[in-house]
Amino acid sequence: PRVDGRTIAFEGLEPIPGDERVRWFTYDTACHVPREQMPCHATRTTAATHQLIRDNLGETPTYGGWADSQGPRNCPSIEDKVVKFADKPSHPVFLEPEGRGTPEMYVQGCSTGLPERLQLGLLRTLPGLERAEMVRPGYSIEYDYFPATQCTRALQTRRVGGLFLAGQICGTTGYEEAAAQGVGGGG
Repeated sequence: PRVDGRTIAFEGLEPIPGDERVRWFTYDTACHVPREQMPCHATRTTAATHQLIRDNLGETPTYGGWADSQGPRNCPSIEDKVVKFADKPSHPVFLEPEGRGTPEMYVQGCSTGLPERLQLGLLRTLPGLERAEMVRPGYSIEYDYFPATQCTRALQTRRVGGLFLAGQICGTTGYEEAAAQGVGGGG
């Protein structure tokens, strides 16, 4: 979900500054636009967060039984964290600014398949978000992929000429791997 940063109580949250050494995605120094980095902030789930999730697991696609997949391996939903790591009293959540020109904050570590009507209550169980206003709800995702045998070495599908695939649809879960496939596709 996304929340309005103007409704977050940052005073009690742990600030996480950007890297001390700023690095760029280009070696072209003419493209560099030096700007002050925007900090993220850390909070954690609480016993109330975990109870709300446990009480409503049946309303999520994964635990309600209407999704066949397990969800992304490297980015588990908050429901998966509470169920699969039940021995943990809390889980980290990071508040990340969406940009310089918007008050929206991404609540990283709290992806959820809970219905929208429960998500504001969930967010308000997190320290610092007790009065938060939700801008956009979270949503479940379900991945599908093409088996490698259905594509040529150039990532062109064997059944549809001229159709090239790269990234998550090829089964990769990493951004770097997906980008490399995009660069290499069609070669």
